[in-house]
Amino acid sequence: MAADDSVPFTPSKLYPKSDEEIATFKAMKKERSGKCFVYVFAGIVIQCVFILVFALVTLRSRIPDAKVSSIMVKNLRYNNATSSASISPSFNATLVAEVTIKNTNFGRFKFENTTMSVLYGGIQNVGDTKIGHGSVKARGTQKMINLTVEVRSSRVFMNHSQNLSSEIQSGMLKLSSYAKFRGSVNLLNIVKREEIAQMNCTMILNFTSGKFQDLRCR
Repeated sequence: MAADDSVPFTPSKLYPKSDEEIATFKAMKKERSGKCFVYVFAGIVIQCVFILVFALVTLRSRIPDAKVSSIMVKNLRYNNATSSASISPSFNATLVAEVTIKNTNFGRFKFENTTMSVLYGGIQNVGDTKIGHGSVKARGTQKMINLTVEVRSSRVFMNHSQNLSSEIQSGMLKLSSYAKFRGSVNLLNIVKREEIAQMNCTMILNFTSGKFQDLRCR
C-alpha cells in the first residue's frame, strides 16, 4: 500500500492579545463612551434652551394695540360767529368711528365694557359712547365698526370756551379720542395675565370739508 503523503490539518494557533493591545482597546471604548455622553448632554442642553426660548416668547404677555382706524363726520352743524359778536361759535356733529384692537399675544385677549370719549383740549369731554365687552383671538385683530358719538360744544367749560371759539372761527378744531380696554390675556391656557390697552388718538376736524384729517394714534 502506498504511503499516505497527505499532511494532517493542524489548527491555527490563537495568539493571546498583548497588554498593549488590551489597553488600546479599553482606551478606545472609553473614548466612545465619553463622546456618547457628550452628545447626549449636548442634546439635552439644546432641548432645554429651545424650551426656555419658547416659554419666554409665548408666555410673555404684551399690551394689545388699540386705535381709531377711521372716523367720519355726519350731520355737522356749526356757527363760527364771524358776522355777529353776540353769538358764540359752536358746533354739533355725529361721529362714526372704527376702532381696532391688535393682539400680538399667543393667547386670547378678553376685555370688559368700556367707554370711548371724544375730548377737546385733552380733558374736556364733548361726547362719548359705550363699547361692549369682547375678545380678540391670539395673534389677531378685532374691528369694532360704526361706533357712533354725538359731540357738541356746549359741554366745554367756560374757562376753555375762548380757545374753542378761536379754533371754530379758524375752521380747524383739534379733538382727541380716548378709551381704556381693561382685560386679561390667556396664554396657551397656561398663564393668565391682566392687561390694559389704552387708545389715545388725535385728529383735526376741518369745518370747510366736513372731514377729519391728521388722524394719529399712539
